[in-house]
Amino acid sequence: MKKVKIGIVGCGAIGEGVALFVNKELKAKAQIWGIADKDKKRAKNLKKKLKFNPKILEVGDLIRKVDLVVEAASQECARYIFKRALVHRKDVVILSVGALIGELSLLKQAEKRGIKIYVPSGAVSGIDGLGALSLGKIKKVSLVTSKPPQGLIGAEYLKKKKINLVNLKKEKVVFRGTVKEAIKYFPKNINVAATLLLASSFRNIEVCIKADPKVKRNIHRIEIEAKEAKVSISIENVPANLNPKTSTLAILSAQYLLKKIFSSFKIGS
Repeated sequence: MKKVKIGIVGCGAIGEGVALFVNKELKAKAQIWGIADKDKKRAKNLKKKLKFNPKILEVGDLIRKVDLVVEAASQECARYIFKRALVHRKDVVILSVGALIGELSLLKQAEKRGIKIYVPSGAVSGIDGLGALSLGKIKKVSLVTSKPPQGLIGAEYLKKKKINLVNLKKEKVVFRGTVKEAIKYFPKNINVAATLLLASSFRNIEVCIKADPKVKRNIHRIEIEAKEAKVSISIENVPANLNPKTSTLAILSAQYLLKKIFSSFKIGS
């Protein structure tokens, strides 16, 4: 059987986690054929850890030459990959989910052309349940994200609003607004909100971001009210060893998605 050639863009914590998983668990069906990263040293370090000796390529070349592209880089890079994947008719796994918000017309183009766009559940759980409720009548979806102050310091929004989180002593709400606003102002912190929007198609999701010096993990609390059910979800994410800003759950969700792609047995979506 011909192996599926996978290309990974972004060789950080998630990209490495995906690559090592494919090498170990999916080696009979797929191989990491190419990798790309703006930090060439990071790409070279990942290459040393992989059995199939992948090629280090520029992003454009990688998209053209592989069968499946895994984006694990940034929203800006994800938008570029998405658009080039449409041109070259390549299936894509997008981890920087916020990049897809505002690109719904491109998603429709992908559907028409038979191109598959995969989105892992990321740092949250219960997405299948939310997707199921979207077939009924959702009345309200809210997300409250609490992070240690150091996880938010440096965001342009905080500078603009003159919000100082240095030496913060108690919990502070730093943002309330819509998913689109959250993605715009906190692009590195709020993929969860984008995932909820894509899964539910519910436009009026209420997003609240808090800085809390008492928490050591990123905490997401999701409330869903629908005609068919009321759902409460709370997740406390353990930071990944390679990058504390990335959750271990986000890495596992990307690995699990690839497992489902290559498996004939699936539970849920």
